Amino acid sequence: MCGIVGSFCPGRAGSCPDVVVRMRDRMAHRGPDGTGIWCAADRSCTLGHRRLSIIDLSPDANQPMVNDDGTVALTFNGEIYNHADVRKELEAFGKYRWRTDHSDTEMLLHAYEEWGVDCVDRFYGMFAFAVYDARDRSRPIVHLVRDRVGIKPLYVTRTAAGEWLFASEIRALLAHPDVTAEMDPVALWHYLTFIVAPAPLTMFRGIFKIPAGHRIAIDGRGARAERWWDSRPDRARMLTEKDLGEDEAVAELTRLLKQSIARRMVSDVPFGVLLSGGVDSSLNVALMSELMSRPVTTFTIGYEGKEDYNEFQFARRVSERYRTDHHETLIDRQEAQNFLPLLVRLQDEPIADNVCIPLYFLARLVKQSGTTVVQVGEGADENFLGYWWCEHYRQKYESVYRPALNGLEGWRRWLPALKALAAKTAKTPGLGGEDLEIQRRADRGQELFWGGAVCWWGDMRSRLTPSRDPFAGTIECPVDGLLPESFRSLDSHAVVREYLSLLDGRLSEPEVLQKIPYLEMKLRLPEHLLMRVDKLTMAHAVEARVPFLDHDVVNFAMRLPASYKLKDGVGKHVLKRAAEPYLDRDMIYRRKQGFGAPMEEWFREGDFGRRSLAAFERSHLTRDGYFDNDYFRGLLRDQMDGSGGYSFQLWTVLNAVLWHASWIEGREDCF
Repeated sequence: MCGIVGSFCPGRAGSCPDVVVRMRDRMAHRGPDGTGIWCAADRSCTLGHRRLSIIDLSPDANQPMVNDDGTVALTFNGEIYNHADVRKELEAFGKYRWRTDHSDTEMLLHAYEEWGVDCVDRFYGMFAFAVYDARDRSRPIVHLVRDRVGIKPLYVTRTAAGEWLFASEIRALLAHPDVTAEMDPVALWHYLTFIVAPAPLTMFRGIFKIPAGHRIAIDGRGARAERWWDSRPDRARMLTEKDLGEDEAVAELTRLLKQSIARRMVSDVPFGVLLSGGVDSSLNVALMSELMSRPVTTFTIGYEGKEDYNEFQFARRVSERYRTDHHETLIDRQEAQNFLPLLVRLQDEPIADNVCIPLYFLARLVKQSGTTVVQVGEGADENFLGYWWCEHYRQKYESVYRPALNGLEGWRRWLPALKALAAKTAKTPGLGGEDLEIQRRADRGQELFWGGAVCWWGDMRSRLTPSRDPFAGTIECPVDGLLPESFRSLDSHAVVREYLSLLDGRLSEPEVLQKIPYLEMKLRLPEHLLMRVDKLTMAHAVEARVPFLDHDVVNFAMRLPASYKLKDGVGKHVLKRAAEPYLDRDMIYRRKQGFGAPMEEWFREGDFGRRSLAAFERSHLTRDGYFDNDYFRGLLRDQMDGSGGYSFQLWTVLNAVLWHASWIEGREDCF
């Protein structure tokens, strides 16, 4: 796990190495164990690296790493868990000189030499890397690659002078003298919807993040992006209950999870598990304990005086059952709130998820314990329909949407009824909020499900952003095939439709239960959940690994019948059955609690609401017409006096305000 950075100017000299070093060292937290710099003979390419030593701790494994004749150079962030197996395959060719005992970086370098950029198809792991290839001296090329599900981030931009820059974090790009921090208003529009900017957009104008499962090739003719992996479901590959019985599905999932966890135990430094007390992290501990001769090291966090938010009792039960080496910590309100200015710096761009707060302090506990690697539970809910809204949208799809879309004649027959229903429900007491919005989407013929963390929508969105004029802007993307046209418009449904259009004609019924996990894999998981894990753990030089997102597990989940995931209104059915031999039944089937900051109370208690209002009033965003300021103030005051229930919406805007003050306005007093 590391931080990578680079510069490429095809056909001419680029930035001097000192500039790239300055960019590299803006990410010192990602790699405290070593630094490296490499420059091509013609200075057209410079690669930099900050090292966090995990596999092969020797100096021989330092990066950037170069092949014997200096024609291929690599800077790599991540881990390849099956590196030993691929190395054996390469060693059998007998043509590579090995300098390290077991470096996955050296394996990647030679794998690229042997198979080109398609070498990634052989890997199990998480990675973002840049490889410079000058074996064809007439046409040197740089490849930028992000892993299948987007566990590791990678950003790219092009300066006005034509220099390509890339890095693990945006802060590194902004250290270049030709890159300025300007807000992209279109990205802000979509951020308010999704609480993150959808890849390839970022909140910084002209800076793009490579989407999950994508790669970019840059040479003297330009840059081109392509998708190299996708979790797209297809009814031709879907399993049925006749193909695979439920008991067989449980056994196979258990086997795949054990295999995935074992892969992620490959490490030359201490490792453990973040244990929330929920079924996913608890099952992770249980399966890992079967594979280890020593106790599993576990970590749990809570808030002082907020027992309703804490899951200590459940985490402790798991720890006691499996005799783990357990660590706990509590954070208080003041410490957490004072962290917010640093939070917006660590995130690079806003991620409006208050789980980022405890995650930072939990990673600090991990590091203080002497542990460097932890396994986390992200991905289980997304792939196995674990959230409440899966049943909610299934019901709406069955009762409203599918009949309406049952052929053109069916649409013509149902459209008047849907319009009448929408008009009726708009006046029906007790039916409002998301139910009403779903009816309106059905009336417009839109997708019902836009994502598991959609924030500002419907009437509240119309009131917050009554004018689209401030958000209007032109996005110039220098990479062919990277930015879909629909992402350039102020229409967040067009973003959703762009993703789901790839599924047209490929799904079996009920389609919505295949669309939900696919959309989550494209947007919320890589740019929200995994991005927060990467940024907040790497803030303490801690590597997080994600066993539920092993691509064997993802592929299996995508092929499973929906009835094995969502049964009798309860999600993660097959996963919970797999957990039954390992966990107490009441822990498996208790109501999902989740974990985050107690924002509802914070806005009512102490001076958090007052400080939030002051930050909003100082922000340039409030002066430039992006928001109806009076409307936002009213929501905040209602929240402060206890009659609100708008903490999610307020937190999303507050994140944007603090980010803009810190990164765009350059103020240290953002909160």
